[in-house]
Amino acid sequence: MRIRQSIYLSATLVSTLRSVLAAEFQNLNFERATIPPTPVGQFGPLFADPALAFPGWTMGPSGTANLNYTLYNNLTLGSVAEVLVGPSYPNAIGFTSLEGSYSALLQFGPSTALGTPALIQTGLVPADARSITFLMSQTQNDARVTLDGVVIPLVPIGGGRMACDVTMFAGREAQLMFSTTSYNGRWLYFDDVTFSPATVPEPSVPWFVGLGSVVLFCCQSRPDHHQPTPFRR
Repeated sequence: MRIRQSIYLSATLVSTLRSVLAAEFQNLNFERATIPPTPVGQFGPLFADPALAFPGWTMGPSGTANLNYTLYNNLTLGSVAEVLVGPSYPNAIGFTSLEGSYSALLQFGPSTALGTPALIQTGLVPADARSITFLMSQTQNDARVTLDGVVIPLVPIGGGRMACDVTMFAGREAQLMFSTTSYNGRWLYFDDVTFSPATVPEPSVPWFVGLGSVVLFCCQSRPDHHQPTPFRR
């Protein structure tokens, strides 16, 4: 009995220490970027330093072709990229910030061999967190969210925001990852990631009907080819 109690107390102590030492998530609204603004009407540098573009985040893993880039105010012609869209962005790429000065765009490639665009961060999920919400583009909206590798179902909550239930991770250190798996122009353009004590509402019947319609439409539609800017590798 004493041995079992000692093991239990040791495990509890380790868990408590991990929670105390775990760092909070940072730069969830992407406003801590320190890249100089791109002059109006011009393209910025093709490549961006991830530490300057996305402080606190790490980029998604490269595939066998090792074509995964971090860019600022630019796109590729098919390669995988984590793109920061910021002040004085050139109109040619067709994106404006969703909120504040900066937003993040994950651009998928035509093959998984190129890698998966992702923004990844490990931190402490607040003890009172019941959901995580984020702002998402109406068109570039192929979102995949995971915590410690577990895919979290998404529910629309209005105002262009999506929500995920994170109750089981509350008070724990976890790896948060945003990624996308769509190539035909949808990708993922998002901003303002927020942990909230509010619970995720149950999806309504109209939402399920709408989702079914979208899936049916996608299955019947022919793939479109996105027309990005001149950067190519």
